[in-house]
Amino acid sequence: MKKAGIGIPTIQDRARQALVKSALEPEWESRFESTSYGFRPGRSAQDAIGRIYAAINKGQYYVLDAGARRSGMK
Repeated sequence: MKKAGIGIPTIQDRARQALVKSALEPEWESRFESTSYGFRPGRSAQDAIGRIYAAINKGQYYVLDAGARRSGMK
């Protein structure tokens, strides 16, 4: 990826990224669980918190939080 003078992707690269995103996103979005909130369009931390409160009010007392972190990999 070419960078503009100060380390910002060029306009062409940004356009290509947007094109790839618009092509791939609909298919991959449909594969995610409806209860997944991390880094998804149209969803926020507030949405996740609201879902947790709704589950608690229905008597569901389990909330799963999972993540992956890169540690020591080179």
